[in-house]
Amino acid sequence: MKGIMRPSLLCVLAFAPALGYADCLPDESLALSCALSGGGHLSLCWTPQQARLTYDKKPDLPAEVRVPLGDVTGLTASDSASSTLRGPGASYEVYVSGQVGGMNQIQDGGGSSSFACTFGTVSGSLAALNDAAIYAPTSKEK
Repeated sequence: MKGIMRPSLLCVLAFAPALGYADCLPDESLALSCALSGGGHLSLCWTPQQARLTYDKKPDLPAEVRVPLGDVTGLTASDSASSTLRGPGASYEVYVSGQVGGMNQIQDGGGSSSFACTFGTVSGSLAALNDAAIYAPTSKEK
């Protein structure tokens, strides 16, 4: 029995670093998580009050964007979805279609950066986030 357990444990441990980063805070729901093809991770989590996007711009240099849930705009189709967070100085469009996903960062003054998810590492769904954002108040309504 011990011989059967070891390979299973090794498989779980091999995926533990990617899974560990995907954890949202205890009160958050996961919208999307993936390993980035250039290294690092991308994670989008949300509560009824806000959406929180975290990603690694460069190794060991994580970035975080928090916006009121009502400041998220989204599009959900049967085979794909995108959610855009409007943050200070930039917009962040997170997208997914099956196991293909990523993020486009568009600066207000021009310029953009793209981050692609490594194929097969995408987990979560943007649909629930997009649905909840429709009914949440925006920062302009406060």
